[in-house]
Amino acid sequence: MKVIDPFLHNRVFFFRIRAAAYARARERFRQAKALFPSEGAPGREFLRAVDAFLTELEATLEYAVDAVRGLKRLRIQRFRHDRSHGILEEEIILLHFLEERTTHARFLRMRVETDLKMRRYRDRIRRLKIQRSEGRAPLQGVLDSLGGMMDEEVEDIRHTLGAMERRFKMGDRLMEILHNKLPLPSLETDSVLN
Repeated sequence: MKVIDPFLHNRVFFFRIRAAAYARARERFRQAKALFPSEGAPGREFLRAVDAFLTELEATLEYAVDAVRGLKRLRIQRFRHDRSHGILEEEIILLHFLEERTTHARFLRMRVETDLKMRRYRDRIRRLKIQRSEGRAPLQGVLDSLGGMMDEEVEDIRHTLGAMERRFKMGDRLMEILHNKLPLPSLETDSVLN
């Protein structure tokens, strides 16, 4: 009786699921980037889009971790040693790449969330200043310093999105290499059940 390992048996399926999850994450990033305002600070809608992007990215990372961990648990060697079932270096690199992207997306989400809280704080100070019509100097100083910081924060977020786009191009190339290099049978031509 031959024991069939699910990671080897379903490797084509796992690869396609991971690729589909990556494509969804990539699309969510495009949607979030499109919602970033050309002028002014991002709002709640952008934050929700970043959350959706992060959710898809975490799912992609989970698929990548499962694939590599499952093959390592079986003590499958690297592709350079086992050409039929080996783990590709690109699969391991993709895992690290997705960990980096997920960390960067969490950072972006926290940055935007902090920005929203700071704007609420600035608005609250502005209301206090209006209520106290004498316009004390400390409140004006806080408003001035927050105003300058907020403009810089928006530019930083814009640069972060640009850096993420450049890094995603690397991920696209990794996925393309995996698609072309992975020694998997085609569902249409070869039996996957062997």
